Amino acid sequence: MLVVGRALSSDAGTDGEVRIISRDEKLLPGTEPHSPGTVGNGFDAPGNGRVTTGTVGIGTLNVPSARLGPQGVVRVSFVGEYLNIVNFPVRGATNIRSGITFAASIQPFSWGEIFVSYGAAANTNNRTSPNLIQALGDFSLGIKASNKWVKGFHAGVDVRLLTFSGVGNQSIDRFAFGVRPSLIAALDVRDFAAVVPIILNLALGFTFDGTGSLVTTQRLNASEEFALSTYRYNRFNLGLSLEVPLPWVMPFVEYTLAAPLGVPGGVLTGPDGATVPVGAVMPSQLGIGFKVTAIKDLTLLAGLQLGLARSVGLGIPATPPWNLNLGMAFAIDPFQRGETKIVETLKERKIEKKVAEAPKSGRVEGTVIDAATNKQLGNAVITLPGFASAATDSTGHFQSVELGTSQQVRAVVSRDGYKPVEQIVPLTPGKPTKIEVALQPDTKPSVLEIFVTAAKKPIAATVSLTGASASTVSQDANVTAPVPTNVPAGKYTATVTAEGHLSQTRDLQVGEGATMPLVFDLTPTPKKVLVVLKGDKIEILQQVHFATGKATILADSFQLLAQVVDVVVKNGVKRMRIEGHTDNRGVKAANQKLSEDRAAAVVDYLVGAGIDRSRLESVGYGDQRPVAPNLTAKGRELNRRVEFIITER
Repeated sequence: MLVVGRALSSDAGTDGEVRIISRDEKLLPGTEPHSPGTVGNGFDAPGNGRVTTGTVGIGTLNVPSARLGPQGVVRVSFVGEYLNIVNFPVRGATNIRSGITFAASIQPFSWGEIFVSYGAAANTNNRTSPNLIQALGDFSLGIKASNKWVKGFHAGVDVRLLTFSGVGNQSIDRFAFGVRPSLIAALDVRDFAAVVPIILNLALGFTFDGTGSLVTTQRLNASEEFALSTYRYNRFNLGLSLEVPLPWVMPFVEYTLAAPLGVPGGVLTGPDGATVPVGAVMPSQLGIGFKVTAIKDLTLLAGLQLGLARSVGLGIPATPPWNLNLGMAFAIDPFQRGETKIVETLKERKIEKKVAEAPKSGRVEGTVIDAATNKQLGNAVITLPGFASAATDSTGHFQSVELGTSQQVRAVVSRDGYKPVEQIVPLTPGKPTKIEVALQPDTKPSVLEIFVTAAKKPIAATVSLTGASASTVSQDANVTAPVPTNVPAGKYTATVTAEGHLSQTRDLQVGEGATMPLVFDLTPTPKKVLVVLKGDKIEILQQVHFATGKATILADSFQLLAQVVDVVVKNGVKRMRIEGHTDNRGVKAANQKLSEDRAAAVVDYLVGAGIDRSRLESVGYGDQRPVAPNLTAKGRELNRRVEFIITER
């Protein structure tokens, strides 16, 4: 036998020679790019979920995310907006708005982000004074702390300081300040199911700002409030977004809501002087868009914001029907070294040493399964005469000890409840021989002893069995003893039919290897037919009689209910509702209870006659559904009734 070793010396000598045949340059661990391009990624690659900034901090365009990126990375974004709408925010007005927001963030810690944003906008509207209003210098400074608490779930807080600059000739000549604290959460579904690329983001918080106090010399109209984005009320904020990280693009949907707080009476004054409820004017938008992540460190953004509020109320800026956003974001790692190393491929000389060759031995390994279900069987014993026995584990697998140099071995596989199997297994020296053994269940047959009589005498009849298996058994009128029938264990429904007799049915559970009597005593078909099937209803030509004021069925109705069972069996009715009704005499609540009890009593009788309870339901209507006026004794008698409604055929 030969053992191969390696000569590690680079000098030529007696041990061999090492020669460099190629050199590869590879990045050192920890210096890889943090935001590589996603082209060529697999559908479920983790890198598809690139972290980028929106208009403020990491997130989609307007919804912050608790999912952070690598520590030390700086991210910047430029997002522009544009809208051109007529009859907005009031009739006869034409509004054109354009703006840009610059946002930047840095992650000094793995759990924290510091971010800023700066916005500038120009709004032209023929209902403002002046028509062109420019808002320059709106600035935000924030900090975000977040952590991945459990698999796939991130949560934390987002706190922002807001400043709003003075503008134009509206006497807004000072800064306003605000603060926006929020709770944020993110759920990355890919951590649970890699083939479901979905990331969910949630933000809940409040905005406290003083933009409404910037104007003190005059009252702004609706167009001016929109141009200047001034609020008179603090707000509760809700943000929801869904991202779909695909190999080169991330579509997203987001919803934002700003619910004003402290509005007197919950109403505002509209531009025309009429009052409008605050719920109709509070800003809410549905955004759809995508991020293109194909290029390393660069993300292209596009989104369309659709306004969901169509009314306007003074004190809250109007929500435009649409707003277009376009932008781009960059990821920069100022501390990334990008260090590489040279990896040399060496050609090695093999040193051969002769060693004593050990004798080779074989062994057996494999799986034991149930021949009927292919289920793997644990606790099966594999007996190998002359060697130690083996047993299967919970997955049905086993492995024997080394079996020497024999060319074959006899294996006997056994398990409680199964017939043993013996087979000769050939052995291959130095290699395992793999086998699969299928054991047949060792079960005794279950037996039904079927016997059909009428007036205690055998008659010619047919019994149909459905359930664990399906079969039909015919009985001759001349039999003197039950007819034994072998069936698999399980649940069955047995129905019996015989010419000139009412059919019957019965549900039964047959145990493994059990012998069970199945005896029917049929009733001759009466000359007077009292039950007929019409559409989805079993009509009875005679009422079910009960004891006065009670739910006890009188004996003269047993023959009627036997005919109901016969119709159910012969027509294959699967489900049926029994309805109880009364006349209007007496207390209404007592009539309702009596109708429910009588319908339930009929269900109990049919269950006793062999119909499975799961096929039946009962309901009582009291005196709510009369079929005749309750003015006469005959009318009241017709209203005291039970009806059989078919709900499934």
